[in-house]
Amino acid sequence: MRQPEPLNPVDELRLYLDFAVPLCGAEIAHNLKQWGHSREQAENWLRGEAERAGASLGENGDILQFSDGRPRSGRAQNRVVRTASELARGVAAAALLAQLEGKRGVEAFGGFYGVTTRPTEADSARVDDG
Repeated sequence: MRQPEPLNPVDELRLYLDFAVPLCGAEIAHNLKQWGHSREQAENWLRGEAERAGASLGENGDILQFSDGRPRSGRAQNRVVRTASELARGVAAAALLAQLEGKRGVEAFGGFYGVTTRPTEADSARVDDG
């Protein structure tokens, strides 16, 4: 039995982002809450994260898109991992920033990242656990 052909790099990136962006978004939201930033500070920090991701993608995006399928190690592997991680954090930051601005989220690389439905009254109610 033959192994299935690997996904092309763009599909692999989308799959990674679908998994990583919600996790990064949850981590960022938790950190912002813990840090106690004002709304303006949070917006500036999120904007900075998104801009850093854009710069990283501009500098290293070719390694994510154009791959020959060979395993990487050492510096090359670190560069791929760092760029993908920064991209996921940047998309998550952009989605959170969009939500702070009253939008549902952002579209990136063919995927939507953010709030998919409006919260209902029951979702936003506080739970008193005693």
